[in-house]
Amino acid sequence: MALERLSARDAGTLPSGTALRPSDEEVAAHEEEVRQQARVEKARLESFFDFCCFDSSFVELRRRTRHDLEVTGNAYWEVLRDGKGDIARFVYVPSYTVRLLPLDKEAVEVRERVRISAVSFDTVTPRRRLRRYIQVQGSERVYFKSFGDSRVISRLTGRAFPDVAALKAADASDGPATELIHFAIHSPRSPYGIPRWVGTLLSVLGSRQMEEVNYLYFNNKSVPPLALLVSGGRLSDASVPRIERFIEENLKGKANFHKILILEADGSGTGDGGRAKIELRPLTDAQQQDALFQQYDQRNIDKVGSAFRLPPLLRGDGRDFNRSVAEAQLRFAEDQVFQPERDEFDFLLNRKVLADMGVRFWRFRSQTTATRDPERMTEMVERLVRVGVLTPEEGRHLAGDIFHREFRKIGDDWVKRPITLTLAGIQTGVEDLKPRTDKGSLLGEAKRLLGLREELRAEEERLAQGRLALARRYMDTEHVPVPREEFDTWFSGKPT
Repeated sequence: MALERLSARDAGTLPSGTALRPSDEEVAAHEEEVRQQARVEKARLESFFDFCCFDSSFVELRRRTRHDLEVTGNAYWEVLRDGKGDIARFVYVPSYTVRLLPLDKEAVEVRERVRISAVSFDTVTPRRRLRRYIQVQGSERVYFKSFGDSRVISRLTGRAFPDVAALKAADASDGPATELIHFAIHSPRSPYGIPRWVGTLLSVLGSRQMEEVNYLYFNNKSVPPLALLVSGGRLSDASVPRIERFIEENLKGKANFHKILILEADGSGTGDGGRAKIELRPLTDAQQQDALFQQYDQRNIDKVGSAFRLPPLLRGDGRDFNRSVAEAQLRFAEDQVFQPERDEFDFLLNRKVLADMGVRFWRFRSQTTATRDPERMTEMVERLVRVGVLTPEEGRHLAGDIFHREFRKIGDDWVKRPITLTLAGIQTGVEDLKPRTDKGSLLGEAKRLLGLREELRAEEERLAQGRLALARRYMDTEHVPVPREEFDTWFSGKPT
């Protein structure tokens, strides 16, 4: 409240006579009001993110956005507003269909909400040069404006109009352009984003050519596995084109993979009576046994993976990795790659979307993947709760992180003190930690303390009375009743 009043004083809107430091009563009343508003705002946010997309979930929208970012370096959301001007829906826009127009020559005023305290905003109107976008799909063209641009822009021509009436007067079939949020991997030389793998473009193209060579081998291979040689003479002039035609028509392709080439020659009529000689000669040494350029392709895979800063395990290569190496790779990727990307996305959503929605009490934070071992965490939580380091309530909270679910809250006192004290029957005086809403909480606490003091005084008096009675019992003379006849014999001297 002090920061809000200080900001109001600087803006000249603070009523005269209002102190900058609020009183305790004002703080208590404001706290209850803020608590109610926070509950309403949370319900509104949950409903919004559940239905912020037409045909997919918000998680699917983020997945498509990340896919476009890594493939093209750019991603786009269309922002739809309702009749009151509030954000109602997000629509995924394919990045390959969007073109950026140059920045406007003239700066325009943009209304932005900036935080002046943890739970309050102030509206500022800086002047900025904005950009318009155009989506090209076939012969259709649709214009968009930047997120936060309050001008009326034609969706058909991209022209700016004073108001919607002027836009409709120019063209009744036209309508105001909607807003577009542009996600991009920064490039210093272009307003467009640039994908991470551009630096390894030659490696990507080389691997593509290598795959084509290996693929075409099955349709163009021309080396038979076996040759049947019939000798005893020499080939005629007509045999050479016949062999070439045979190779072209009967040896190429996967259907002729095991055909045999027969080479025959006319007898020379000399030597041993023109007797022919038949020989089987394998040609497997001349055949390609495996894919070509495998080491080259592996080096290209490593280059592209290093451009994304992803370890081999996260690229699907799980060979020769033990558990410790795998955990180290996952930890590196989480700390150095994924978490910075999540932080950047969360900042943009909080700074633009949630600020535009006027969300005061909540922040958008992407959930992280639990890379820890659930079994080991379960054992640790069990031991810490059993020895009394953690209370059962704290153990249930950690168990919720392990199982990725929220357990039902228990309002009893025993969950708020160590389990060892509960089992021993020791009362620690821990009370329910729920906030008190009655205004007389201080007076009630004082009455409770006075009552406790009276109970302690009564208990001390009871213990004192018990100790006094015990002392008297030990100090009193013990009387033993004896019959008179027996008593007389003690002093008469006569034997019994």
